[in-house]
Order: sequence, then C-alpha cells, then structure tokens
Amino acid sequence: MQVRVYREGTLIGTANLEHLDPPMGVAFGPFDASDHYERGRDANVIDGQYAGDNGRQLLVYADENTPLKTASNLIEDDSDPRIGKQLSLMFENSDDFDALFSSHDDYKAYYER
Repeated sequence: MQVRVYREGTLIGTANLEHLDPPMGVAFGPFDASDHYERGRDANVIDGQYAGDNGRQLLVYADENTPLKTASNLIEDDSDPRIGKQLSLMFENSDDFDALFSSHDDYKAYYER
C-alpha cells in the first residue's frame, strides 16, 4: 500500500507499506523523503538512536480525504544506504488494520495457518 506522509500540511515523503506484523497491527516499509523532509524534525530514530517522538506531528494518508487512524507513526532514518529510511505505522484499532490489509500476503500467512 502506497501512503503519503505530511507534517503541518506539507508532504514530507511517501512510503510503500510492504510488510506487516498482523498481531501487533503494524505496517512498515521503505520511506522516500521529499525535499521538505527534515531528518532532525521528522525522524524518531536517527542512525539507531532515539531522537524523540517526532511522529506525533505527522499525518499519513492512503487516499485523498482522511488520514489513517494510527496510534504511532515512526520514521527511522539511517545514514547507511543499505538500511536507509523506513516508515512504521501502528494502527489504533484492529478493525481499521484488518480492512486495509486483509488481502496482504503477510496478513493471510499469519491468520490462515
């Protein structure tokens, strides 16, 4: 699922939520920063070190209208290009997570055992 990430109405990047942790209600994937992304202001983890709860100010959209209902938005930003940047989203409620990801391979692999 492709999502857009905004801080105060400004697009700071996009992410492709490729992976899931279904029992935790977490989706994550590589984050592609825009020119408006500010590492020290937007990332929660920089080079493996906690930098603060900067995700509270972020809104994440999968469509044009309504932000996703997340309990936590986390950007990890590593200088090592092999690691790069990642966005992780923890959803507020399992119904929203289920509605968005029930057809995802990771979801099906977990619940259809």
